[in-house]
Amino acid sequence: MRRNWLTRALTGLVLAALVVPGAAVAQTPLAEADLESVKTYLLEHVGKSKAGTAAVLEYAQRYYDLAEASSFDYEALWASNGPAIVTLLDEARRVWVEEASTNYELSEGLVAGVPSLAYYDVWIDAGPSGEDDPANALDVSVTLPDGRVLEKPGSLYHYVTEPALWGTRDDFVGLRVDMDGDGAVEVGEALPETNALLGAAQALDAATAELEAAVKVWEPTPSDTFTALVIMIPTMSGYFEEWKESVFVAGEETEEVRFVGVSRLADVSGILQGLDVTYGNIQPAIDAVDPAMAEQIEVELGDLLTFVQDLYEREAAGTQFTPEQADQFGAELQSRATGIAGQISQAAALLDIPIQEC
Repeated sequence: MRRNWLTRALTGLVLAALVVPGAAVAQTPLAEADLESVKTYLLEHVGKSKAGTAAVLEYAQRYYDLAEASSFDYEALWASNGPAIVTLLDEARRVWVEEASTNYELSEGLVAGVPSLAYYDVWIDAGPSGEDDPANALDVSVTLPDGRVLEKPGSLYHYVTEPALWGTRDDFVGLRVDMDGDGAVEVGEALPETNALLGAAQALDAATAELEAAVKVWEPTPSDTFTALVIMIPTMSGYFEEWKESVFVAGEETEEVRFVGVSRLADVSGILQGLDVTYGNIQPAIDAVDPAMAEQIEVELGDLLTFVQDLYEREAAGTQFTPEQADQFGAELQSRATGIAGQISQAAALLDIPIQEC
């Protein structure tokens, strides 16, 4: 689907220089790269994402406890706790979007783009399910509280917790109800199947904890940062294809169970924001060898981010984009992103930085 650091001073990469008494020691351009800030950024947002998944888990446990008190009779559960459940689910969904998922997307450019971390992206956010893509699905499982096991379930965000919270998979629904009393049962108006929601939330929180532990011991290298940029910037077409198939473009008749909680445009914006921050921390190294190239990459990457943010703001304000527009935007942005990645590859070559396989 897509995508799939950190010494304070890179002393091993400093070029030998003649030292004249009283003269400063020469430094390589790579010494200008601020890898410490890259790791600090990643730790911050992965940590916030982990706090979000823990909060989602708390809501899932509260919901499970309410259902258990009703002997898992969903009609009785709704009759006795309807308003409280609506509030609980609203809060769980808000935390999932605003704290857990949003902070993960701000991290994803690095998590998915750094080969030593990319496994976590497949597991948590990007991997297909065994049903959708048997050859590429990650061989993991999710065990639910009632003992059922979901084999090769796909990404924990979009194939598991999101459908459980918004009711887009029938097997994750306990009861569909008209929550807002408007006479229609729409997307999101469902009581989650308790075991599916709690098991999904437990799995997501545990996986995010493992990611956080991996990031804490990660020692970033210049190759890591350049590789993440080269791999993750030119992934626009895939994201826009997913946006096109989602409820935000295709409407409620779509068969897509993912990307209902928040628009894929918000996800792309978050990824590009993280990559833009990453580039800002390594730009001084490129500027030391080719200032014009460094500035051009900065401008073009910023323009790419602005374009996506503008689309998202228009959508949030009520613009309904068509599938044809989604294809057009995706193709245009993919072309621009590929050009930016090419320039970063050139800069890496000038600095003798290898681009890794991911």
